[in-house]
Amino acid sequence: MTRVRNMGRILSAFLMLGISSMCGAQIYKYLGIEDGLSNRRIYRIQKDGRGYMWFLTQEGMDRYDGKRIRHYTVLDGNLKVAPQVNLNWLYTDTENTLWVVGRKGRIFHYDTLHDRFRMVYRIPGLQDDFATGMLCYAYMDRGDRIWLCQGDHIIRYDTRTGIAQRLVSRLRGDITAISETDGTNLFIGTVNGLFPVRERDGVLEALADTDSIRTPVSELYYHPGSKKLFVGTFRKGILVYGVSAGSTLRNVAVNRITPLNDRELLIATGGRGVYRMDVDSLVPKPYITADYASHNGMNGDNINDIYVDGGDRIWLANYPAGVTIRNNRYQSYEWFRHSPGNSRSLVNDQVHDVIEDSEGDLWFATSNGISLLQPAVGRWRSFLSRSDGIQDGGNHIFLTLCEVSPGVICAGGYASGLYRIEKKTGRVEYFPPLLCSRGASRPVYQ
Repeated sequence: MTRVRNMGRILSAFLMLGISSMCGAQIYKYLGIEDGLSNRRIYRIQKDGRGYMWFLTQEGMDRYDGKRIRHYTVLDGNLKVAPQVNLNWLYTDTENTLWVVGRKGRIFHYDTLHDRFRMVYRIPGLQDDFATGMLCYAYMDRGDRIWLCQGDHIIRYDTRTGIAQRLVSRLRGDITAISETDGTNLFIGTVNGLFPVRERDGVLEALADTDSIRTPVSELYYHPGSKKLFVGTFRKGILVYGVSAGSTLRNVAVNRITPLNDRELLIATGGRGVYRMDVDSLVPKPYITADYASHNGMNGDNINDIYVDGGDRIWLANYPAGVTIRNNRYQSYEWFRHSPGNSRSLVNDQVHDVIEDSEGDLWFATSNGISLLQPAVGRWRSFLSRSDGIQDGGNHIFLTLCEVSPGVICAGGYASGLYRIEKKTGRVEYFPPLLCSRGASRPVYQ
């Protein structure tokens, strides 16, 4: 018999309190409106230099310190900006400072000293109306320069110097993604496909392309180690530039591609959860998908963004749930609880003791009898509970269990005497308190 005392205490604690979120062996944690999120639709997730997690939501900026979520109001002077068109992309520079870009051409910098967002640039002539247009894409490059793309027009703002430069581009169609390969060459994805480009003296020159991809591009990621460019699309899944093999992901939109480690990528999709891809085999495999039958599993498949931090946690912008956090340090757990009217469940949620017998089966001492779980066959049995129709007015609260010989379990509680249960036959024998000790009756403990 193996004593599982710590397991019993953990089970007792969260079963008695009815907690459906996390215990010490958590694998998922959920953040929603009830936890302080300003909106369930999350566009971007980033981590700043001080360790705070930032969520760019449909209602603006939220900061999470591990316990509480704080919402930030973003101003242009004394005027509160509309987050739906002014807060749309979130980036961190090489010093882990936050930058927010909006579709109306505003750039905001997070001022850590004053704990607020400060507007540092705005595209001239882009007014708060639909007539003057909006940005279709924004991108921060390795030199901490922000690319503001309006159709095929590009303004590049240098966050270090505060200088804005207009780039000349001969590409046609709205820009949807940008990825750098080296200091001068880059790839630009548009609604018309993918184009390799070289920058020279402020002019973007299209390069000769024999491996053209002519499908609308949603996301780009260049993997330096393998020197491969991964192309996310709106309908054809993920493609690899220069590789003739087609995508095994079909009819799904790729929202984000981010590295999990040196040789693997995570692919966030709009409807199929998260895939994991080795950069050598190029085979995407389901990695994080919804499990609605589990109390501690993934709670959605529509993933807008992914952030992998240094603590083995994966942060997922999961619409419409909010933010889901997967912790790879811990294994998942199975939650046993009482289901009224269902004999194939734990007999009571107040668990006082748990043991594993010599055959590997689990026994639970509860406030309404004893439950036996045979994990190999998934079978539950109960003893000495009111649910078994026992109306003898006796005690049904059991505090301790012990296997005295193979297949024979003794159970005791407060002022209850001793019960002997034969596992194979189901026979129960009762020993009154006076027979259990020579003195006055007292509680029976192990």
